[in-house]
Amino acid sequence: MELIVYTNMGRTYSFKGVKNFRFTTQGFEFDYHGVSTGVDRHANFNNTCVCGYAMSEEVDSSCR
Repeated sequence: MELIVYTNMGRTYSFKGVKNFRFTTQGFEFDYHGVSTGVDRHANFNNTCVCGYAMSEEVDSSCR
């Protein structure tokens, strides 16, 4: 899945290959694959710093 996070400071972060998205008591967390680094990472965001997010399922282009 693809995830875009919008912060209260006007920044936008885009994540691809998101897995294990889950809500926590203070926000949400997930695992993702860094496109530019090639490294798998874990991230978490606190609700006080996030004003919104958008998710979409990635479409496999071989299915078209």
